[in-house]
Amino acid sequence: MNRYCGLFMGTAIPFKHLKKIIRKFNYDYYDKASPERQQHFIEIIPEFHISHSNYPHHRVECIMVEPAFLNRFLEIINNLNFTFILCHYSHGHFQTTMNGNELSVTCYRSLEDIVYLILEDEEDIDRKFANQLLTLPLEKQFACAPGIKKSEDYQHLLDTWVKEVLAYPAKNA
Repeated sequence: MNRYCGLFMGTAIPFKHLKKIIRKFNYDYYDKASPERQQHFIEIIPEFHISHSNYPHHRVECIMVEPAFLNRFLEIINNLNFTFILCHYSHGHFQTTMNGNELSVTCYRSLEDIVYLILEDEEDIDRKFANQLLTLPLEKQFACAPGIKKSEDYQHLLDTWVKEVLAYPAKNA
């Protein structure tokens, strides 16, 4: 079974509708497939980033998609009012310290070889940086760049993004 991570990013994610779609794929297709067919399904583990919100964590189960229906699944998901990015399952973690705050991010790599850095909220003890992120447009709430391979390039992307976020209100006040 192939395993991927699905990044859901947006200002509001319609969880009720999303859960209905997931149930359709999981129960109508995966549960009714033979054990032999189930072995070929793709498992998508959901990760959420919801802008402008200290959203309640919704429990959303893994999504099981037959490879033949992956494009249809992506089409359905991409017609909803949020961004969905299919990423490789393996991901990394990077840290930086700015203004005395230690910040950690999870690093995802999309199937298109674009790297996404998402803040790990639990590492931002006083929530100063996380709260500042919530005031920014969605596209500024994470860092992304194509084709990054070296550790120092990840670190540069992280440091540059954090500096931009910290400077953002001063530039746009």
